[in-house]
Amino acid sequence: MNARLALLQPYPFERWRELTRDITAPAGLRPISLGIGEPKHPTPALIEAALVGALKGLSSYPATAGEPALREACAGWLQRRYGVNVDPATQVLPVTG
Repeated sequence: MNARLALLQPYPFERWRELTRDITAPAGLRPISLGIGEPKHPTPALIEAALVGALKGLSSYPATAGEPALREACAGWLQRRYGVNVDPATQVLPVTG
């Protein structure tokens, strides 16, 4: 293991859990969790249907530059949200993380 990993700061939610572990809410009050957001509602049917409909695409990697439709959608969002015009073919590169 790389020794430099010990230099990393603790993950904020782990630190938060440690700091709040022994806190008890006053009687009659329900605490509001500020921790990691966990889903509390079922997945909407339209999202489940979209996922199931796209399963065939999971057996291959996308192009390195991403799908043109995704790059165009990203460029459109940037324009609508920030008024920024970008060329989806040369100025948008979707990446994970």
